[in-house]
Amino acid sequence: MSETAAFLALIESASSRGVEARRRFLGEHGEHEMGWSYANIGEVDSRLNRQIGRKGFFRLFLYVPREGGGSVTHWMRITGLKTYSRPTVFNDPADGRRYLVHSRMVISSIETLDPALRLESFRSIDNRKPDPRHLELGFLFVVDPEV
Repeated sequence: MSETAAFLALIESASSRGVEARRRFLGEHGEHEMGWSYANIGEVDSRLNRQIGRKGFFRLFLYVPREGGGSVTHWMRITGLKTYSRPTVFNDPADGRRYLVHSRMVISSIETLDPALRLESFRSIDNRKPDPRHLELGFLFVVDPEV
């Protein structure tokens, strides 16, 4: 992937219920880590960490699928990132369950997008048209539309 001056953001699929549960936990307990299983984070971890160093965070947009389509309804402010080439065990503080993850991200806030955005409104960093099917394979890497 080429290096550009644009800021990078990620898109991941989520459920409305999961977003609200995480938001509630964040409100009650504050900033915390969350683990993600997708290995493709390793393709951009150095760029994301450099961005955290320069800007203080990167955005993780949340795509919520629905019958007949879906939309990006929220974004998480990620202020820390640690990645692993092999899956490692992570104990999620929000649900108390153990997961095998390729990354741990520090979430400092969850913001609602009003209005919600269509997935197609994002521009992929590799010039692919974002498609919900791509989310089954890992994070989508997009140019942050707010920068």
